[in-house]
Amino acid sequence: METEIYKRDEVWTADEQRLGIALQLFHRIEESNPALQLYASYLEVDDFDYGEIFYVPTDFVAERQVETGRILLSKKRDDAMRLTWFRMPDFVAQGQSRKEALPG
Repeated sequence: METEIYKRDEVWTADEQRLGIALQLFHRIEESNPALQLYASYLEVDDFDYGEIFYVPTDFVAERQVETGRILLSKKRDDAMRLTWFRMPDFVAQGQSRKEALPG
């Protein structure tokens, strides 16, 4: 992941829907395999509007807008729901991850 993410950055989908606020990162300890949707790192996003927590694979973080501080994703909100990003990844739930606090 090349994009710098700060705690409390707003996270927006490709269709300009606010997904929530960046909280922290989780990194997979075991080997990742994006072809099987086993991504290396996930951004935890708190959605205050709907009371959901999303786990966004950092592969889909497109950029950070410097002027607004917004994190833009390459997927739409419907994609986030279809891909069940509101479910905690198994490796996180089972304690098989390394947690990283975001700066800021």
